[in-house]
Amino acid sequence: MNIKPIIFLIAIGALLVGSAYAAGVNDFKVDSKYSSEYQGQYYSFYLNKDKDAGIAIYKNVDDNVYDDVDNDDVNDHLIPDDGREYITGDDDLAISKNADNTANFTDYGHATHGDVEVVKSGGEEYIVVFFAKDSSKIKDSDLTSLLEQFNKDNNVEAVSF
Repeated sequence: MNIKPIIFLIAIGALLVGSAYAAGVNDFKVDSKYSSEYQGQYYSFYLNKDKDAGIAIYKNVDDNVYDDVDNDDVNDHLIPDDGREYITGDDDLAISKNADNTANFTDYGHATHGDVEVVKSGGEEYIVVFFAKDSSKIKDSDLTSLLEQFNKDNNVEAVSF
């Protein structure tokens, strides 16, 4: 019996399954203008050189894993630790959904504004946030362009949330 074809099929199957589940919050391509500030299991965070705009990528999970995230990090004044706040809103965060499954937000508590979307990659959902401080000169239209480029670079598109 020729075992080579069977080994070949098993190897290809393992590669396909591995690539389907390999995506994580730190695996996305991010514009080189942004440097990594934090990379964890549940979210990653990038800032521009002026530290007045950034990208946050969160795992979209429905349990309390975010409660276990270190809440004393140096970026608490910029973004919430729980990405679900960007898709549910509250008294401090206003959301305006768009027809293309993205949304604009104003975060009064952190004095930021920006664009948010939920994307699927590797069988998981991720909340992708492009934000800028209200004191910056960065407009929502600038952030929308960056979000669109992020989607092209990562071959993802927004899904309904």
